[in-house]
Amino acid sequence: MTVVEAAKPDVIWITESWGNDDISDSELSIPGFSMFRTDRSNGHRGGGVILLVNDGMGAVVVKLKSDFSDQTWCRVKIKNGEELLISVCYRSPNPEFSSKDNNKMLCEMLEEVRGKPVLLMGDFNYPDIDWSTSQAHTPASQSFVDSIEDSFLTQHVREGTCNRAVLDLVVTSEPDMIDKVTVKGNLGNSDHSMLEWEVHLSPVLSSLFNHPGFNYALADFPALRHALRQTDWSLVLQGDANDK
Repeated sequence: MTVVEAAKPDVIWITESWGNDDISDSELSIPGFSMFRTDRSNGHRGGGVILLVNDGMGAVVVKLKSDFSDQTWCRVKIKNGEELLISVCYRSPNPEFSSKDNNKMLCEMLEEVRGKPVLLMGDFNYPDIDWSTSQAHTPASQSFVDSIEDSFLTQHVREGTCNRAVLDLVVTSEPDMIDKVTVKGNLGNSDHSMLEWEVHLSPVLSSLFNHPGFNYALADFPALRHALRQTDWSLVLQGDANDK
């Protein structure tokens, strides 16, 4: 509570919450925050995630089709009328604690939210990824990196968060949504560092209109049509479609 009172965050992400049926919501909740919670459900101790969102943001729970084990999602309305998906995830490095297809399901989860405004944080336990080059040393890690890029997402953490490894990630659908992620000290006995960042929601829409583009109202459409009519398309388009 001391950290919360000092930082005054609007959203709090917690991984490895170790929640179970014997721990009630009231033991984990914080006054003034809506809580979204997922406990590990396969009988093994550990895991679990908690998402706490300021009551004033009107967060609503969201359920994805993905069966990735430790994930929880909510949505909040943002200034431009869109809805921002907020999530926290935990990927166990031990396959015995999750489904054998958990890595695949994680990539499927990213594909499911592709094209939507997203703010995702979690402990993904991929220590072999070099985020400066987007290269990894194992197939599972490289598949995750490829899924991030294929979904047009941006990963913002560059400093080590656990024994110099970048295990905890902050991922957004817009590269300008976050300026910088600050790696703070550890909380209690945890070997992971806390992360803190500021989210800029207004550029999500306005940034779309800040790039130069063609003024098609000034185009010479008669000349374009004339040029197209002068082209022998049956000749130009002969051969392989990919080459053309």
